[in-house]
Amino acid sequence: MAKTDTGTMTREVRRLETAGILRTRAVGRTKLVRANKHAPFYSALRDLAVIVLGPAEVLGEELRGLEGIEAAAIFGSWAARAAGEAGPSPVDIDLLVIGRPDRDDLQDAAGRARARLGREVNTVVVSADRWNSADDAFLAELRSRPMAALAGIPEPRDIEDEQ
Repeated sequence: MAKTDTGTMTREVRRLETAGILRTRAVGRTKLVRANKHAPFYSALRDLAVIVLGPAEVLGEELRGLEGIEAAAIFGSWAARAAGEAGPSPVDIDLLVIGRPDRDDLQDAAGRARARLGREVNTVVVSADRWNSADDAFLAELRSRPMAALAGIPEPRDIEDEQ
C-alpha cells in the first residue's frame, strides 16, 4: 500500500518508467506496473531497497502480534552485511525466534515476509531456556555474531539481560 494520492502515484510511476526503473503495460484503462528486471542496475537497486526498507521492518511487521514470541532477530549473512562486514549479497534471511509461537502462524508470517522481500526466510525457533543455556555451541556462536533487531520486537539480548 503506497498511502498516496493517484496524481502523485501517476507522476512518480511515469518518472520511474522514464528512468528505466519500472515497466508498464496498459490493460484497458488499467496500467500494470512492475520492476524492470532487465535494467543493468536492477540487482544493485533491489539490494539497496531491501537494506533500507528490508527484512528488519518487514519481519517486524509480520511477527508483531504473534503470541508466544519473546524475542526475535535476523542473524547470519544479512545481519553481518548490515553490520558492515564485507561479503556477497545475501541470498536468504536467517531469522531467530525465541519463545513458543504457534508454528503454523509463524510459518504463515515467514511466508508473507518471503513474498514481500523476494528472499527465502529460514526460521530457527528456540525456547528462552535454551537460548540462555551455556551448553549449546550453535547458540553460543550465534550470540557472538551480529544480529539485526526487528522493528517493534524485543531483541534476543534483552532476554539474556532478564535472566
